[in-house]
Amino acid sequence: MRFCAINDPEVLIRPGGLTDINGIWAIEKASFPTPWSRVSFLAELGHSLSHTLVAGPPPPQPRAVWAYLIYWVVADEMHILNLAVHPQHRRQGIARRLLYAAMAHARELGAEVAWLEVRPSNHPALKLYALFGFQKMGRRPRYYDDTQEDALLLAYYWEEGEEDSDQ
Repeated sequence: MRFCAINDPEVLIRPGGLTDINGIWAIEKASFPTPWSRVSFLAELGHSLSHTLVAGPPPPQPRAVWAYLIYWVVADEMHILNLAVHPQHRRQGIARRLLYAAMAHARELGAEVAWLEVRPSNHPALKLYALFGFQKMGRRPRYYDDTQEDALLLAYYWEEGEEDSDQ
């Protein structure tokens, strides 16, 4: 799959910052049974390997946060840590846009593989990752502390010469 920037007049994707923490944390609490703490999000913003993207309305509308994605790029690997969309904005393609943008950026930084863990019960996420070409590489038993649910380990390998392009 080729990754490209998505020019969309309805959704602005931009780097997240301190002013976005309240919006990100509200989405986190609405999306996960055991949410990350606010301190965890602040730590990610200060970590040199970490990248946060947020999606929201384009200017001149307020800087609301509809969704976010946090990922690391370490050497030639991308690690997707967290992706969530506010319940009022789900099923509008926002997660897809965020994932495209994050993967395009990681590729620019030299990533050759992207990794993530996902709950087997998270069918919308599994559908999204399958659309991108992620493959199941393994299973992490009892990965999630809150439910003892396993995690599926998924990976996407960029093909040699696969580059980003603008749409």
